[in-house]
Amino acid sequence: MKIRNNNLFACLLAVSLSGSTMVACAQATTTGGTGAARTSASDPAKTALLEPMRQMMEKLKKLQATGDPDFDYVLQAKIHAQGEQDLLKQEVQNGKDTTLKQLAQNLLKATQSEITQLDGTMRQIKPSRPNQAFTQQQSRNMQAMALKLQQGGTEDKLTSDFDKNFVTVMLEHRQDAIDMANTYLQYGNNSALKDYARELVTKAQQEMTQIKTALK
Repeated sequence: MKIRNNNLFACLLAVSLSGSTMVACAQATTTGGTGAARTSASDPAKTALLEPMRQMMEKLKKLQATGDPDFDYVLQAKIHAQGEQDLLKQEVQNGKDTTLKQLAQNLLKATQSEITQLDGTMRQIKPSRPNQAFTQQQSRNMQAMALKLQQGGTEDKLTSDFDKNFVTVMLEHRQDAIDMANTYLQYGNNSALKDYARELVTKAQQEMTQIKTALK
């Protein structure tokens, strides 16, 4: 564990100095674990939900950090919202609980609106003011997300019950969205994007409450 923490510190420092991939640290420290998790996750009730999250992380890994909080966050937020879309579609297609499926359908519409909003904001933003503190803190958020996809992470919490698994994965995804948004709000400057992030935190918290109660 000490070795991993040392590697993470070194990687975060490199990211802040070089403007390299935003989740290079996650990629460097989770490669072996992710492969093991892919091998062991053979239950369709797990893989159908974990795979969208892995694909989302791969897209996040490919983002090049500019250090500008506005520019970097709008790209991260869009990819994360697309990951939510893919997760919700799985519940709509494969879930059995009617309440959860209806909730997922409603959230799908809301998520598409968010992506459209982000697309509009994205066209107005160009990287201009690097902030090392933002890059380092957001990289830690990405690292935490990637670690969940390792063997011994989220997968170990899942069962053969698809609906319960959806709740577990969705709650983690929503908490990650809150963490990313709160980090951005500390350093962001674009007023429209800050409004989006504030609304996202509120909506994500409400969604988490709805999801928790839907399966009871």
